[in-house]
Amino acid sequence: MSRTADYAIQGFIYQFIVTFQKILSDSTDSEITIEGIIEDIDISSPLGFEVFQCKYHECKTKFTLSDIYKPVLQMLSHFKNNPSAGIKYRLHAHFPNETVGSTKKLSKTEIEQILTSKATQYKKHITELTGFAMIDEFINLFEIHFGASLADTEKSVIVALSLEGFSTEDAEEIFYPNAIHSIAEYSIKHSSSDRIVKRSSFLKTLREKKKTAINRWTRELQSYEKLLKQRRKQLSDNLNQNSRVRLLILDSNYIDDFETKASQLILDFVAKYNSKIKLNQPPIFSLICKEDMINKIWKKIADKKVLPVRGIEAGSFEVQRFLRDPFKMSNGNVEFKLRLCNHESDFEEIHSFADIDDLIIISNVNYSFEDSTSINIEKIMTPEIKEIKYLLSLTTTLWHK
Repeated sequence: MSRTADYAIQGFIYQFIVTFQKILSDSTDSEITIEGIIEDIDISSPLGFEVFQCKYHECKTKFTLSDIYKPVLQMLSHFKNNPSAGIKYRLHAHFPNETVGSTKKLSKTEIEQILTSKATQYKKHITELTGFAMIDEFINLFEIHFGASLADTEKSVIVALSLEGFSTEDAEEIFYPNAIHSIAEYSIKHSSSDRIVKRSSFLKTLREKKKTAINRWTRELQSYEKLLKQRRKQLSDNLNQNSRVRLLILDSNYIDDFETKASQLILDFVAKYNSKIKLNQPPIFSLICKEDMINKIWKKIADKKVLPVRGIEAGSFEVQRFLRDPFKMSNGNVEFKLRLCNHESDFEEIHSFADIDDLIIISNVNYSFEDSTSINIEKIMTPEIKEIKYLLSLTTTLWHK
């Protein structure tokens, strides 16, 4: 990942953390719009309408006016079109040289300097503001709020969560990452009305979620390795139980190096969780990939003397054949130790027919059946094989090759 991409992701994470901070600190149960209509965070309270744009500049050693040209121009444009709305405009920004918690007003001279910038990237905004004359009125409504670093903001949010009755450990390892995941999910909802939250309902929903969210956003948090350890522990509660029918969905579009590493992941899972023949059920692997890739993975597994069942007879998938119990051999072995299927063509029939205990989904896709089933569903949203194996307790450390 490039440094630019790193900074971009860091900026999003900072925005999500600050959003959660605003939710926690709200004392009036205001309507808070995540990715608001106006700015990153729109807050409608009995005290009025306040909007925040978040900027993270940890790599900057000193605050300069040019660092905030774009957000100020964006706010000026909105104010020009809504001069009587009484909206308070806030820029929440982190600069290492600025005192955390301090605020700054811009002068008329500084606003004029921004409006006369010759930089090509601001030309569109500046053109839209041609003839703008309400500088003094905007200054009265605008402030820069200097926030803490990402790491320190994260710590303060976890402390605030613990004051809500969450244990410090649970706050850090379960509820804080789940809050960031939830805010990220809200941020991509199409309708602005669906992005509105209130402190009371947000915390109520947060308390109900006991599984640590692992995804593209929580992996950027400072405590990610702790989160992986906590999620591994949660998963192990069911994985360590015998005689459970498990179905794993493996998404080739999501998992890194799927074609080269999926077969070994499957073999490792079978070796770990289907070694006690009299106690364990053959797991089902539903592969999201083309048929020719399934055949390649099938062959790699078979080459290791572990024969999967595909349930194909005369070229057609037969669900009863697929789900039959394996024959017991006279030497104590069994006919097969796993079931392998094509997710696109076979999963729906298997899902409706099989008596599944655990459904483990390794994908970033939200499937409709996730909310309409009583099956225990475990979602693993990391594309890295080493992390997947660690979470499934197939390796003891994250550095295992």
